[in-house]
Amino acid sequence: MIDRNDIIERRKHKRFRAKKGAFAVLKTDYNLLGQIVDISKGGLSYRYSGHAALSEDSVEVEIFSIDNDFYMKKLPVKTVSDFKVDTTIFYDSLPMRQLSVEFGKMNPNQTLLLDYFLSKYTFK
Repeated sequence: MIDRNDIIERRKHKRFRAKKGAFAVLKTDYNLLGQIVDISKGGLSYRYSGHAALSEDSVEVEIFSIDNDFYMKKLPVKTVSDFKVDTTIFYDSLPMRQLSVEFGKMNPNQTLLLDYFLSKYTFK
């Protein structure tokens, strides 16, 4: 059995739990919309309803708030993991999945927008 003290954290950036109303859309041949679970300067994870995402090396993600005061588009990402989450969705026969992505190279404006998002839409 693995002891929690033996696990080495490999993330470079601290992850923050996202507040309700923070969403992401993975832009592929079809769009995967879901609620953000956690986010950092290095990447994010979010839950979506459906089947596995396309396994593409590089795609883009959009981040937005449900109250329409934040929108960030064309953020380059690379898929890290995509797995089924054990949960029951009422009135929906599609499985719930969690997708984790790593951010690619961002321009200065995207970096500023991400910092703003982290300050306003996450729990510290």
